[in-house]
Amino acid sequence: MSDKEKLAQWMIRSGYATGHGDTIEDLLQELDWQIAENLNRAITTEREACARVCDVLSVHPKYASDITKLAAQAIRARSEL
Repeated sequence: MSDKEKLAQWMIRSGYATGHGDTIEDLLQELDWQIAENLNRAITTEREACARVCDVLSVHPKYASDITKLAAQAIRARSEL
């Protein structure tokens, strides 16, 4: 089995698409953008979860303040950079 076939099989087993990779370099480029996309998605999801915590705190009588509202806005703004 060639290195290209080994890489393609690993990608498929790991849940990555191989695209139209004719060479190892093509497969690595496919893998690179998919990893970057997954990472961006995870970061965005985590930021939104953090912003929701601030949203909840901003309406809680004990923690309500403009700071928690601003914190939620700032966290969400980071996703738009």
